[in-house]
Amino acid sequence: MTRSARRLPSRSSQRRRRALTVPFVLVALALGGCDSGPSGPGAVLARVTAPNLGAVVLEVEGAGIQGFAGRGDTRVYSAAVPGRSGVHRVILIDPVGGEITLEMQVDDVGMEGPIVTVVQAARADNASEAVRNLAVTVER
Repeated sequence: MTRSARRLPSRSSQRRRRALTVPFVLVALALGGCDSGPSGPGAVLARVTAPNLGAVVLEVEGAGIQGFAGRGDTRVYSAAVPGRSGVHRVILIDPVGGEITLEMQVDDVGMEGPIVTVVQAARADNASEAVRNLAVTVER
């Protein structure tokens, strides 16, 4: 055999290498899937949608909520619910009508929740809107 010639690995050494590689790859994939996403202070968005939506009263529940802000022309009024820790009533008014977006300032964007419940709503023409007609989505 010449110096530049190499021996091919035997079948048993290939099997051994494969037997060690497969569990390693599985462990690496499992650990890679453990990422819990972003954490730390920041904003969580909630969008309330219905045709011609002008105002909505929400109950927002979650630990570590520091404050609320509206997007665009939306005005926000909020207060903690007395006797219920981590629960806030939030009134959102949009003079234009349409989708209403609420920005919640939180201690940890990776928090559990928040839970957003529609209490009452009105269209831009001040007529009452059935709560069942609204869709609420929360985005991190």
